[in-house]
Amino acid sequence: MRLAVSLLALVAAVPALAEDLNVQAPVAAVTVYPDGAKMTRRASFDLPAGETRVFLPYEGLDYLDALPRILASDGVSVGALGFRRDVPVAEGAMLSPAQTAARDEIERLEDEIAAAEDARATQAAAVKSLEARLSFLAKAVPGEAATAESLLAMAGVIADEVASAEAALVAARAALRPLDEGLAELADALAAAEAAFERLSPPGATTDMLSVELSVAEAGPVTLELSQLTRQAWWQMDYDIDLDRAARSLEIDRKLIVMQETGEIWGDVELTLSTARPGESVAPAPVYPDQARIDNPAEYARAAGDAISMSEAAPVIEPEVMIETAKMQIDGLALSYIYPTPVTIASDEAAELALDELSVAAEPMVWASPQRDETAFTVARFTNTTGEPLLPGPANILRDGHLVGRNHIEMIPAGAETEMGFGPIDGIRLKTIFETNAEGDTGLISRSNTREQKITFTVENLTTEPQQVRAFYPLTYSEQEDLRVRVDAVPPPDETDIERERGVSAWDLALGAGETAEVNLTVRLDWPEGMELSWFPH
Repeated sequence: MRLAVSLLALVAAVPALAEDLNVQAPVAAVTVYPDGAKMTRRASFDLPAGETRVFLPYEGLDYLDALPRILASDGVSVGALGFRRDVPVAEGAMLSPAQTAARDEIERLEDEIAAAEDARATQAAAVKSLEARLSFLAKAVPGEAATAESLLAMAGVIADEVASAEAALVAARAALRPLDEGLAELADALAAAEAAFERLSPPGATTDMLSVELSVAEAGPVTLELSQLTRQAWWQMDYDIDLDRAARSLEIDRKLIVMQETGEIWGDVELTLSTARPGESVAPAPVYPDQARIDNPAEYARAAGDAISMSEAAPVIEPEVMIETAKMQIDGLALSYIYPTPVTIASDEAAELALDELSVAAEPMVWASPQRDETAFTVARFTNTTGEPLLPGPANILRDGHLVGRNHIEMIPAGAETEMGFGPIDGIRLKTIFETNAEGDTGLISRSNTREQKITFTVENLTTEPQQVRAFYPLTYSEQEDLRVRVDAVPPPDETDIERERGVSAWDLALGAGETAEVNLTVRLDWPEGMELSWFPH
């Protein structure tokens, strides 16, 4: 991106105006998209009549791919725009009120620490003086002419002095401890204050500047709004979804997770969350001709042989693999959620914001998949009657107020019916038994091969209540004429080809407390000799 460079040249060629003014333009409003954000900066200041060039701090010139959109209050004409890099900033000149308060707190703590250090140094000097006094008394020796009486007198004086100095030293050391503790607390408070100041993203000694030439008809207050797009922000839904089986309802608690990495704080901003995706295509993909062709297999085989022989001398170059990823698509107009109160989000931080609570009717069910699971699961079928789509996002899954797991839900359009799992039921046990695996010719002269597999699955209700369980199992099928398949099920399934999935079948089982239901399947397969069967019932 070299837009900033060309604008630098443009600014350098513009003569200085009568007045240059440095002003702040903090982020005042943000619209966050699933993969980006529009930030609106707002600056308010007074200008005299005439022309003035206003400089505003503007980070991220290297990532700028479009000029910011600028709106000015009535009576103000906006002229040329430009950028300047590494403009020196006087200390404190470009701080916001919050940044100024945070810096003042740092300075206050630094002054308090300096005073506390002086007090500690004074007390430490008293301790050192007493220690020196005791050291001197310990080294005192009588003179050569000392008599017994003078020795006794000297010993008494030294004993008194040592006792007095020891007591004073104990008191001095005791007075030093709270000073050390106070200094440690002040150091922690200073570190916290410095972290709080850095969280507010204060400007450095130099900063990049956006220049805007303004022409004002009459002196007075002026407001500028600058809007820019950034990819360094996103949002998603986060849910608590609770199935109340007794009330036959779903309680959906929606939260918003907002993350930004713009390098500056969003302080008390007006926040809007939108499902629009301005960074994606705005037109349909082009449609290209679709040509069909046929190839001669023999020529293809010869070409393949030539390629193999050539590969012995030439290295193989693997084609580049293109990975396609799914994108969320919302038909119709995008949704927007306007947060009712100002929000503060520092760079490299995430905020969790409460949205609302929804409630929809739900039908609790018990579903089982004996082929793969050991327990049955609670499932709820419901229709999204909220009037708006439930957007994709992670969800805490609760059943009757108890957390059973966490899952990612896909978008559920308004009016759509869907099923959602709400955790295992350990008291309903499942088992699948492959009883026999007979395989071989139908006779000595037969040209056919056969295989017979007997499968039994059971559903056991170990709970203390009757249970209605819907058990799913795939019945084997064939779409080849030479592969004949016959399946006998006792009892027969209540539904087959569920949701147009061939062979997927369901049994609706009524189980009393302590009862076990058994389903027996016999699968017989017959295919021509010389062919190989590909079938994996496990």
